[in-house]
Amino acid sequence: MPATDLVVVDIAAWWVTAVFESEGFDRPVLFDGRARAPSGVFQGSGVYTAGATALRAGLANPEAYRPDPMTLLRHGGPPAAVAAVLSHVTERTGRPAALTVVTAQEWDRPARARLEQAAGTAGLPRPRIVSTAAAAAAPAGSGPVLVCVAGSAWPEITVLDGQRQLATSAVRAPGAPAIDEALLRVAATRGGAEADPDDWRLTREIERARATLGLQRRAAMLLPEPHQAVVLTRDDLAATKAVHLDRLPDAVKLLLADAGVDRVGAVVQVGEDAQVSTALSDLGLAPERTVRDPHALLRGLARTQPPARRLWWRR
Repeated sequence: MPATDLVVVDIAAWWVTAVFESEGFDRPVLFDGRARAPSGVFQGSGVYTAGATALRAGLANPEAYRPDPMTLLRHGGPPAAVAAVLSHVTERTGRPAALTVVTAQEWDRPARARLEQAAGTAGLPRPRIVSTAAAAAAPAGSGPVLVCVAGSAWPEITVLDGQRQLATSAVRAPGAPAIDEALLRVAATRGGAEADPDDWRLTREIERARATLGLQRRAAMLLPEPHQAVVLTRDDLAATKAVHLDRLPDAVKLLLADAGVDRVGAVVQVGEDAQVSTALSDLGLAPERTVRDPHALLRGLARTQPPARRLWWRR
């Protein structure tokens, strides 16, 4: 396999996407022909495995599966779990000269140290750690940029100047459940089941239903036996989001004050969401660019960061 200059990987709550750069060309990382892989890990006999194999094992033994190892790592979880995911990616690219990991939020120093340990365990170079908002703002260059990440729990808005984060805020109604949790409650009520947000199998079904609702007006969701499937609609999803989006005007006003800016030069939305886009437009903040494909986010970041210094044995 030819030398890989750079791997950029996003280990999100449910899916891993990555691109790699080799000999001046960037390409998506394919996992058994697919453009993404499950982000969870399965722990068996003290060893973590990742990818589709781990998910299949987890469905048979749910207690041993961790669907979101990055969030666990951020809050003190085992570096070995994320190391397994990173290894799963780089087995398909070759060992890179440089590694960038995209994270949902900014990480504090201890969490960054744990991520660096995970990369070291996987035999990879010390990673450059970039938030999703910073990755989205990178192609916009300098000047204040507002990035809105649609999110599965609630929208998050961030103001950046170049790669420097000035302020960030969750667009969240106090006391209201996260969007996914609210949808789970709707589904559980309809099916006469119990809404357990800690059951990753249920939250995975919600994620699958939301993906379907992006294409269709109705989506089926499986519930644990003996309950039958229930149907969720776009109206259900819109209602759960509207509770939080009603807070958007106040959230933007406070965000700009915290960032110390009166206006922004550009607005970028991460994730295709017409409801979020409309809410921003109503405030005079219509997104100038919408990042619909996670690979586009990673490619944009790869093209705007300094080239990796090649090691002497790769020249």
